[in-house]
Amino acid sequence: MSRLSEDDKRQRSPALSSLVYEATSSTFLHQKRRKKWTRLLLRELYDLGFQDVAAALERDACVQLRSRAMKNLQELISQHQWDQAVQLLVTKKGGHPAHQMVEMKSPLAARQAVLLLLQRKFIEFLLSKQLSLALRTFQEEIVPLYEPKEMEVMQLAELLLCRDANEMKQRATIPWLDEELQWKIEELVSSEELIPKGALRRLVEDGGSEMELQALSSMLTGRIAGECVEILTSDIKCDVWELAFSPDGDILASASSDGSIVLWQIKWDDGATSCRQKSQCSVKVLHVLQSLDGPADCLAWSSDSKMLLSSGSRSGTIQLWYRMSGLCEKSFQHPEGVVTKLQWLPYGGQFISGSADKSLVLWNANEGSTAYQWSGRKVLDIAVHPHESKVFVLTSGYEVRVYDTTLKSDTLFLQAEHLVSCLSICPSGKFLLVNFVKEEQIACVEIATGSVVAKYRGLRERRYVLRPCFGGDHSELVVSGSEDGAVYLWQRNSGKQVGKLDGHSSVVNVVVRHPIRSNVIASASDDKTVRLWSLKSLE
Repeated sequence: MSRLSEDDKRQRSPALSSLVYEATSSTFLHQKRRKKWTRLLLRELYDLGFQDVAAALERDACVQLRSRAMKNLQELISQHQWDQAVQLLVTKKGGHPAHQMVEMKSPLAARQAVLLLLQRKFIEFLLSKQLSLALRTFQEEIVPLYEPKEMEVMQLAELLLCRDANEMKQRATIPWLDEELQWKIEELVSSEELIPKGALRRLVEDGGSEMELQALSSMLTGRIAGECVEILTSDIKCDVWELAFSPDGDILASASSDGSIVLWQIKWDDGATSCRQKSQCSVKVLHVLQSLDGPADCLAWSSDSKMLLSSGSRSGTIQLWYRMSGLCEKSFQHPEGVVTKLQWLPYGGQFISGSADKSLVLWNANEGSTAYQWSGRKVLDIAVHPHESKVFVLTSGYEVRVYDTTLKSDTLFLQAEHLVSCLSICPSGKFLLVNFVKEEQIACVEIATGSVVAKYRGLRERRYVLRPCFGGDHSELVVSGSEDGAVYLWQRNSGKQVGKLDGHSSVVNVVVRHPIRSNVIASASDDKTVRLWSLKSLE
């Protein structure tokens, strides 16, 4: 019998073939996961400002956050090369090879992206007084090829009647700033081209499917205890109505009924950031600011933690303070009535303010100008989505609407049966808290579906607006102050009360979660104190 060759052995050994296939497949899957997690980490590093570290990781790992096609697209947009940018999104005979095209989430996303680019091209021609080129773009590219809705056509046509750039800017319903446009395009591209902003944080907060994230981050489960690690009292002379942590977690701003705003600098004495570790800190007063008129009850930090907005409950004036100097560098005048709420938008440079006198205003902070204004509905509270262009607005005691700061549109989100006092959104943008003041209960609504996850009862709330928040690594807790001076904690999904923190001697007006140390919350009270609490699981 002739001897089998090596090729024959491999062909006649299915077990060996299976092992080779499994080894190859396992290696491939490992490399794919490695690339995925590296890209998620790169996005987070760039978003946090660690450009040098991220660039070094890209070189060492041979992994890029952005595809080559995406880099080309972003460069063309920054250079206002609109036609070339469109070519990267639209497959045409004789155009770019497939590997040089930008992959979109869907055909609808591709259409939306191209329309955004062509609309910007149209506006740029108008601004440069090239009316014939603007009309050609409108009549030969936008209308026949992409069939915009009647409302979109009317909005573009209105721009032809504008007298100057300022009026055009007021009327435009598409991203005006390059930064806004880039951010909107990022929302529409496939994750293969670019990992979306905040993806790693959302994965961690919502629970990862590919690894046991709960074991890594130690969620707050079972019964919850809270230790008061610091009581802030110096320079507070009246009831404390509002709190806001800077996004970097180093500063806590508190606002009081006498108009004073205290900036507290917090230094943590340990490396604890998880829910199972005890947090200790030292606190000192960095600045004491004074609002212009009456009590201060609106605070909002910019995304880079450098600027603080404030306004009072008797004034339409908005003050912009610089953290380092403690000086008011700019003031903005809300067009009508008293400001009820302020919030920065996530992509920086713009903020939004509302009043009960039926006006909601989008501002350009650097220019000190109005970017857009909605009218016709009261604005009682605002919750800005942390990763999208959505703004949830309490427009009456019973109605919550979603405003889109890019499309300049608004739609009904929730029609409540009971009186709503305030809103709060979780860091991942997945859940919204709705506070039913007269019912003495809070509801958690899943934003994607509009369904109620759970309701939370037990607090006392009959006379005052009490602002709740989420707590824990995965926003697994709901936390609220109460008129009986306590802070209540519930498990988010079940609605079960899992803790109660005693210490304040009067109404607890607001609680806020630390942006970095998810087991730390701050509470403010009419007893003229602010308390910092470290939460831990007892089970």
